[in-house]
Amino acid sequence: MSDRSLMSFIYAGLILGLVYRLFPIVAGQPYLSQFFMTEDGYLMLTVARNMAIGLGMSVSDGTIPTNGVQPLATFLFAVPYWLTGGDKVQSLVGIHLIAASAAVGGVFVVRALAARVLAPRDDDPVWPWLVALLWFVGPLLLDHTMNALETGIYTFVAVLALLKFAQVLEKGATVSMRDCLALGALSGITFLARNDGAFLVTAIFAVWALDSLFRQGIGIARTVGRLVPPGVLSLLIAAPWLINNKVNFGSIVPISGWSQAFGATFGQNLHLIPIKLFEHMFPMLPVPTSMENSPFVIWGCAAVVLGVMGWFLRAVWIKGGTIRLVVIAYVLHGIALSAYYGLNFGAPHFVSRYLSVLAPLLIIAALWCGMDLFRAVTGERWRTVLRLASVAAVVLSVALLGRPFLPGANGQGHFQVVDWIEANVPSDVWVGAVQTGTLGYWHDRTINLDGKVNPEALAALQTEGDILNYVSKSQIIYLADWHGIARWVEKNDFDQVFEVVTHQPEINLAVLKRRGAP
Repeated sequence: MSDRSLMSFIYAGLILGLVYRLFPIVAGQPYLSQFFMTEDGYLMLTVARNMAIGLGMSVSDGTIPTNGVQPLATFLFAVPYWLTGGDKVQSLVGIHLIAASAAVGGVFVVRALAARVLAPRDDDPVWPWLVALLWFVGPLLLDHTMNALETGIYTFVAVLALLKFAQVLEKGATVSMRDCLALGALSGITFLARNDGAFLVTAIFAVWALDSLFRQGIGIARTVGRLVPPGVLSLLIAAPWLINNKVNFGSIVPISGWSQAFGATFGQNLHLIPIKLFEHMFPMLPVPTSMENSPFVIWGCAAVVLGVMGWFLRAVWIKGGTIRLVVIAYVLHGIALSAYYGLNFGAPHFVSRYLSVLAPLLIIAALWCGMDLFRAVTGERWRTVLRLASVAAVVLSVALLGRPFLPGANGQGHFQVVDWIEANVPSDVWVGAVQTGTLGYWHDRTINLDGKVNPEALAALQTEGDILNYVSKSQIIYLADWHGIARWVEKNDFDQVFEVVTHQPEINLAVLKRRGAP
């Protein structure tokens, strides 16, 4: 395969990935509201819309203040609602465009990072483009970048910060304070993009300090003078969000973080970490959910990920150069994320999204090891064989993008609840649910019950262990959610307050109504 043919293939793949992302805009409803939009994404969009129409960072028709979102994406998503006067349908066009734009930006920063890391091994420009393409069309990663959450924006900003860090390290002792402050600003923005970006910022500053002290040997005083101003700038950028959280909600950690950690047991997600890292290392090979508890799959993925990363890190270190320090900072970020979400967090279904920011590094590592492996096995033909293998990986990724269009494919999962409420409940009647992202977006008077965006519900969970008393004393008339909510009437005489009015397991729906309500 010639360079020209391969680059034409890569450009075609990038165009296809962009068209796929923009498909809901062209197709209109119901794709516009259901194809990419996730349950938690709708929580963020509800807050963004309320901000745009003058209700502040809130949910439940503006009656419940919240900080259960990531601030940068929420502010960006508020723009389409401000431009449309809060239109719930037309604004989704803007949301898709923002997400697609962040993903396109991600292509260029991922390619730039891959070029810097792979250059000591092989400076063929086609390899970085293949890394970026695999990141752009990998089925899981594509969904993560278009989910109406911060994921794509976070990856873009985080990799951009790493590229600036590489530039700062390359300049060494001659680096200007302007460059240092730019890195500090990107560090603060990375935190605002997603709060666990604090792990990356900490890793960058730690590696930077050690490099200044030992490789450059500029001494403690000059090191402090170089690192403190950008560090202070990053804190100043993060400060408004941290102060808001502490003053108004009692903790610098958003309530969504406390909610998702509530009830978690130590290490409950640890078995998922190697599987999710494997899926991001090889985007064309998603692991079926039914196999995620298999010891063979868990240990197999762990062996592959550790083997690839071990070989890659050793090779990068031997090659030398300041880029290896950037890689070390990125790896430290990955270790911190894996430990935090594997050991101390709940919500296992979000682990893939939480770790997706590591995908660029993991794909680069896999390609580096592929170069060494194919060279050892096929000799001088390794370039041709690896190019063909990469093309096959891209083709498989693209083929997997067709799964949502197959008969029987899972839909968004929550619109059956929305449809029932819209058909049976007036807009001024209060509804409650554990999962209120989608429902709360389309029915304003919806009260969240898992505490992700509702401090009162979270307090009830933390003090009483459930929210039954909270619901009983609230203004909620209907409870509508997945069909398991029907079992609530079996608990603590809750059936004296609410009764089941519909229970349809076949469509995963149950609705309870307050007794005596009109």
